[in-house]
Amino acid sequence: MKHARGEIRLRTVALGAVFALLIAACGSGRSSSNTTNTTAGGGTTGTTSVINASQCDPATATQGITGDTIKIGTSLPLSGTYSAFNAILQGESAYFSYLNSLGGVSVAGKKYKIELVSKDDAYDAAKTSTNVDTLINSDKVFALFNTVGTKNNLGIRETVNADCVPDLLIASGAVQWGNPKYPFMLGSELVPYPLEMQTFVNYLKANKPSAKIALLYANDDFGQSYRESLQDLVKGTPITIVKEASYNAEGADVKAQVTDLAASGADTFVLGGTLLACPNALNAAHDAGWKPLTYMSGTCVSKLLFQLGGDGANGVLSVTPLLDPSDPANGSNPAMVLYKQQVAKYQPKADTGDGIVAYGWSTAAVLQQILEASPKLDRTSVMEAARTLAGVKAAGLQVPNSTWVTSASDWFLGETFQLIKYNKAEGHTTAIGPLTDLNGETAKLSPASLLHS
Repeated sequence: MKHARGEIRLRTVALGAVFALLIAACGSGRSSSNTTNTTAGGGTTGTTSVINASQCDPATATQGITGDTIKIGTSLPLSGTYSAFNAILQGESAYFSYLNSLGGVSVAGKKYKIELVSKDDAYDAAKTSTNVDTLINSDKVFALFNTVGTKNNLGIRETVNADCVPDLLIASGAVQWGNPKYPFMLGSELVPYPLEMQTFVNYLKANKPSAKIALLYANDDFGQSYRESLQDLVKGTPITIVKEASYNAEGADVKAQVTDLAASGADTFVLGGTLLACPNALNAAHDAGWKPLTYMSGTCVSKLLFQLGGDGANGVLSVTPLLDPSDPANGSNPAMVLYKQQVAKYQPKADTGDGIVAYGWSTAAVLQQILEASPKLDRTSVMEAARTLAGVKAAGLQVPNSTWVTSASDWFLGETFQLIKYNKAEGHTTAIGPLTDLNGETAKLSPASLLHS
């Protein structure tokens, strides 16, 4: 499934676009913060710099670095409907405590401890913006890390790019993080949503080529990514979308929508929701007597959410870039042993079998690799390192034999992952087929309306 990166025609077009951007930057003052020397999925100018940081204030380049400490900030839902994402913070905090116990992260020959400052936004984008303003201007953080949510990060992107603050490893698989207008943003190892849909459509082509799909999606930027990607990918195939329904992303009540979808005659269900909406939808389908082949968003890959889905969760397909900590077969893996020991030590209330905790732990490990790849400790250098990762391997619970890369022409990290299936009786997921490698494919598979929005 691996494809060559960048066709000659695409590279030529991309170079022309870059040239135009650079010319515009020369006379545009502060607005040049939205320029880079590359376009995602295209080519490069051949320069060593990926980011044009000429407008960045040198006085803030090392803000948040004090002695041997790097202060990092994050905003995520710790209360409300999406409070289960607190598990991300548990995993992150455990990893940083473990890392600090070893002396910290090594950057340009010096060790630094990581200080993580977290704030609750209850998944409210307006609160995220307020939190980020406080983190940057009052808490004086060096960078943002793993801030949760598509709309939440879209709401802060003007700020972080104008102020040249790295917004690293965004907890969202949205493709907007590949928009070259906003170079100080990088998505995490979460599988980009169009790649999720491509993987599932490929599965349908091989196993259910005339599938009739019913789609449930959140009525926000997150859900729209699934909807538009799926619509694009089934064009020209015998696969059809026979019914769509959206739900209020501020809540998790989806029973009426799922009941309506169940009556559509669809034999396949795509669930583009997150957190409690996922198990609620699975239960609603089961209660309606509907037994479709079901694909569920990778953001819902969690032991807790699968369990809440009851009988409706059995056989559900999804994707993950990580080992399932609930699978006993992974118990002897050295990375798993380390994870469970250290999380139990530093976050004893955390459920080490929960994939959301594992995600937080693993994403913190990726941040360590980004920092260690930077030739010096300033905001632009770290962001350059994040944009040109030669290959991330064995980060936290990363699936064995997978490699996550970024480059001047490919800003998407989590393009190598595993298709999985949940077994209710066994209480964990299992891998289906070989590792999926779609490195370099995200930009090509993304609806233009999303990639450049």
